[in-house]
Amino acid sequence: MILFFTLLVNNIIYNFKQAGFVVSLFCLLLFTNCSGDNPIVASVDGNELTKGDAVLMMNHLGYSTKNPKEWKRFVEFWCDQQVLKEELIEANENKARLVELRSQVFVGDLSKFYLEEKFILDKIDTAISQKELKEYYESNKEAFVLQDYIVKALYIKVPKDAKAIDKFKKYFLLKNDKDLAQVNSNAKLYADDYYFNDENWIYFSELTKEIPLKNYNIDNIVLNRTKTYFNDDQYVYFLNIIDFNLKDETPPFDFFKGQLKEMILAKRMNKLREDNESKWIQEIKKKHEIKINI
Repeated sequence: MILFFTLLVNNIIYNFKQAGFVVSLFCLLLFTNCSGDNPIVASVDGNELTKGDAVLMMNHLGYSTKNPKEWKRFVEFWCDQQVLKEELIEANENKARLVELRSQVFVGDLSKFYLEEKFILDKIDTAISQKELKEYYESNKEAFVLQDYIVKALYIKVPKDAKAIDKFKKYFLLKNDKDLAQVNSNAKLYADDYYFNDENWIYFSELTKEIPLKNYNIDNIVLNRTKTYFNDDQYVYFLNIIDFNLKDETPPFDFFKGQLKEMILAKRMNKLREDNESKWIQEIKKKHEIKINI
């Protein structure tokens, strides 16, 4: 079976037999001088892909519509799917019909998903009080056991040849408020990375993911509230552990506050879905003409 791929650019139809060449040419033309609101960007045996449909699917599938290489990848993917569909029609018409019928079932399920999502978002109450958050936390503490230390800390990553290395060595100990002011001002000028928060918790492993700690005892660093610095070939890493919370223990309420909101909303959404699924589907069916001849 010979497959022809078609491009429509500036109202001129171009036909090619090689998909790779088509896609390359398409990417070049699409981003330079396409006219029309919704041109056909590719076709396989008469099955056409418009630019608008391509953008819609690319956004849904995670492709970047601003990247020519992503366009090339997507159009090749779309052509492959169409080729497989056409080949099955030629090889086994009954199986091809079964694929079409099964896809209709999928269309219904997917439509239900989006309609249900819209219904829930329209109905759900997103306001969550502090009292409700704390009550949910207290009744579900066993679900929030830490898998790693969480800390309040100062972290600075500075190139080894930075002029302010000696200043950082002096001030990162944070003996007083003036030290913190010095750290802030020098970090803005010399640091490649800088973190300080003495109010909110952060996972220790997330904070120190760039520090070469393989040869060090992590437990000792955290439990001793270590104030130290580490070197590699390019950087000096300053670390000041202000406070910590033990792994395998229940974390402070504030650490999981954001996740608590998501959990409560998920619970409300499931309740809405369970209580209203039959009702809203029946309401939708009333708007359509349905005939059953059995």
